[in-house]
Amino acid sequence: MRRWTRWLPLLVALLVVLAAALFARHRMIEPTDIGHLCDAGRGPWWCDLRLAIIMSFSRGWLGWFVLGAGLVATVLRWRWLAVCAALGGVAGLVLYQFVFSAAGLLLGLLVLARPAQLVRFPR
Repeated sequence: MRRWTRWLPLLVALLVVLAAALFARHRMIEPTDIGHLCDAGRGPWWCDLRLAIIMSFSRGWLGWFVLGAGLVATVLRWRWLAVCAALGGVAGLVLYQFVFSAAGLLLGLLVLARPAQLVRFPR
C-alpha cells in the first residue's frame, strides 16, 4: 500500500468538514435575511441547528473542545481523539474560533503524524 493512501480517509473527512463549515457560515449564519427569518420564532426546522452553531462559537465551546481534545490526544496518544481534534479544528477555523482551534488542530495533526507505537509489556 502506498504511504499517501493511508492518509486518504482523513483528507476526505477534512474536506467534508471544511465544506460543511463553509456552507454553515456562508449560507446559514451570515445572510441577514435568514437571520430575520429565524428571529421571528416561526422559522423552519433548521433554525435550531443554526442557533446551536452560533452558540458553539459565540460562547467559545467549539474552540475549547478542540483545544481540549488536542491536549488529551497529545498526552495519551489517542489517535481517534487526534482525528476529532483535527476535524473540529478545521470547523473551528472557519467558524470564528481561530486561536484555540488552530492550536487543537496542530496538536491533533502532530499526534497523527507520529507513527503508532507498539505497547510492550514487561516480562
